Amino acid sequence: MISANDIRTQISDPRFLEAVFNKEADWDAELDARDADEFADAWNASYDKVNATGVAENQVIEEIRESAYKQTYRITQNPDLAGYVSDDFGLMAMAFEHKIDLAFIHTLWDSYVKGTFPR
Repeated sequence: MISANDIRTQISDPRFLEAVFNKEADWDAELDARDADEFADAWNASYDKVNATGVAENQVIEEIRESAYKQTYRITQNPDLAGYVSDDFGLMAMAFEHKIDLAFIHTLWDSYVKGTFPR
């Protein structure tokens, strides 16, 4: 399993998030698709499981969230999208850092690695 430091290393390369967001897309429609029951329920269930462990964000995770937000906003100029991405990266970093093994989190990460916005 990867760690929060691995995620920080990946997103420190500007090409990583550019591969996901530097394309023509209707980002509002993409966000609407994420609000559909199946995705939203899976995301929220994973969030609840990670937070139920009582672990807190550390400095590395805070840096990841901030970097994900700023890079996504720089590329897309969409603050809502940047917020979703920051939340995704915070969730993934928390799960990976604390070795919380959830299939949905791996799917989320795999989407970003493949250059696709998860939905």
